[in-house]
Amino acid sequence: MIPLASIIICTSNRSDSLRTTLSSIACCRFSQETPVELLLVDNGSTDCTREVVEAAAPANMQVRYLFEPRRGKGYAYNTGMAAAQGAALLFTDDDVKVPPNWVEGMCTPIIAGAADAVAGGVSIPEKLACRIPCRQALFAGTKDINAIRPDRFVGANMAFSRKVFESIGGFDVNLGPGALGFHDETLYSYLLCRKGFRLVSRFDVVVEHHFDPSRLTRRGLLDLAMRMGKSDAYLEYHYFGASATKTAWPLWFARLRLLKHRLLHPLPAASGPHLAWEMERVQQIWMLREIRQYRGTSRKYCGNGHSGSTISTAHLSPAPVL
Repeated sequence: MIPLASIIICTSNRSDSLRTTLSSIACCRFSQETPVELLLVDNGSTDCTREVVEAAAPANMQVRYLFEPRRGKGYAYNTGMAAAQGAALLFTDDDVKVPPNWVEGMCTPIIAGAADAVAGGVSIPEKLACRIPCRQALFAGTKDINAIRPDRFVGANMAFSRKVFESIGGFDVNLGPGALGFHDETLYSYLLCRKGFRLVSRFDVVVEHHFDPSRLTRRGLLDLAMRMGKSDAYLEYHYFGASATKTAWPLWFARLRLLKHRLLHPLPAASGPHLAWEMERVQQIWMLREIRQYRGTSRKYCGNGHSGSTISTAHLSPAPVL
């Protein structure tokens, strides 16, 4: 019997938050006539992740633990998808709480044939949201996504059909956490839409993203901006044909603006909107800087991202089930 859904969670050294995520999944309601499987892909954890999975695994679904030693969420995603058996692939993160209607709400449009992919809602608890000086999208929030015509989803709450995976292949392992940092799901959404698959929103099915508050320190936010800039550069160069030769003047100008801003707004005044502006400049500088590094190198994907080519699945050999 093909499961209604294969839930895939990629995790790395977050055993405490993972326990909470699994507890919320155990409260999900769905028809027992069509079973659900849960795949926990451990991306090289050195903590007690496996023990947590064994102790907190939901009793109302089949649970499989997979170990993926290659660092990077892209590898973990691809390992989970290669091992999944469900007609619908449903994803969330290891620091998220899901609602009881999560499985049915996200998978019903796919199983019923009304959609090929679903963008679910992601909210950020107020105690964290009030401290974010920038767009919540940088922390997987979905406020900025058009509910009527969504053009992307985020990994904390996304689902797509098996035929999408069979058509597009795996995630680009150079993007996402553990690699450049971002845009792994953004790129997958883009390729999905380019191939004509139907992406719908279910923002009434909302998960809560309880990320580590240390990410909201000044240092954490500027590091986030740097990684976003690097990810921007990779995406723009390899998929959208950005030029790597006309960056010297914009890079110099962006650095000058950042220096002037820091002189006018020294710490601790550099917070709130000032910090948000600084993050934008850091992101821009790192994007321009990284694109320059690509000069003279071949693009990884033909057609500048517009050919709709399948991402290579050569690395999709599943990790052993332990």
